[in-house]
Amino acid sequence: MQREDLAEYFAGNKILPGSDPAAHCYCGHQFGNFAGQLGDGCALYLGEVVNVAGERWELQLKGAGKTPYSCQADGRKVLQSSIREFLCSEAMFHLGIPTTRAGTCVTSDTPVARDIFYNGNVIYEKATVISRIAPTFLRFGSFEIFKTRDPQTGRSGPSVGRMDILNQLLDYTITSFFPEVWFMVRTVGTQVQPSSRAVSSYWKTGGHVAVCWLLHGVLNTDNMSIVGVTIDYGPFGFMDRYDPNHICNGSGMGALDVACGCGFWGYVIVSEHEVRVMSMR
Repeated sequence: MQREDLAEYFAGNKILPGSDPAAHCYCGHQFGNFAGQLGDGCALYLGEVVNVAGERWELQLKGAGKTPYSCQADGRKVLQSSIREFLCSEAMFHLGIPTTRAGTCVTSDTPVARDIFYNGNVIYEKATVISRIAPTFLRFGSFEIFKTRDPQTGRSGPSVGRMDILNQLLDYTITSFFPEVWFMVRTVGTQVQPSSRAVSSYWKTGGHVAVCWLLHGVLNTDNMSIVGVTIDYGPFGFMDRYDPNHICNGSGMGALDVACGCGFWGYVIVSEHEVRVMSMR
């Protein structure tokens, strides 16, 4: 941690040895409707490390610049939101809640224009990059890239029909994070039960849609971790006292009492693709 060029690596100016940066493509159901292709608009996958304890960790940079999924955005994050994610993710970890973690926070003098109230009053903030660490950043929406045409929105995933990729993604997910699923396939001999088993494993982690009176704010399938960690700290909020009707983000998931329903609905969405593969094996 004494290296003079440490900030260069974690600001995205230099590439870590052995790293092969990439942006994650995923889709998502947002506020009940299939939004089609989304993807990491400001996050870059740097790689994975398996430590001496056998734990798998994925490393990301958030705010390092444009990706293929940035659309019209600049791929940048600012100091205020970066500190907010850094502090809250670490607070969640020390409260014993499974979560992504923040590793570094590097700021700069590079100005970033933001119209935070969407009223034409642009302010300039400091471009900032944080590193994020988690067992994986795969989310429910990662499996929705295979979704066929949605009857309501007319949108479809970018990888429709690519069973080779779906098989590879599912094999990686189960082998790395739900190895007991393969055990059940061999011993129970069912093709559908493993899918519900994976969902059950996620549920036993708590789901973490709303814990310690933390409200996530945007419980869409592109913000739900496949391994049940709290992910994507955006318009989250804490309640001072329990109120099932509390809304922390007016454009998000709604009141607290619908959070678990959002989570369960997400399970149903992602299991469609898992069941399809399992039934073919």
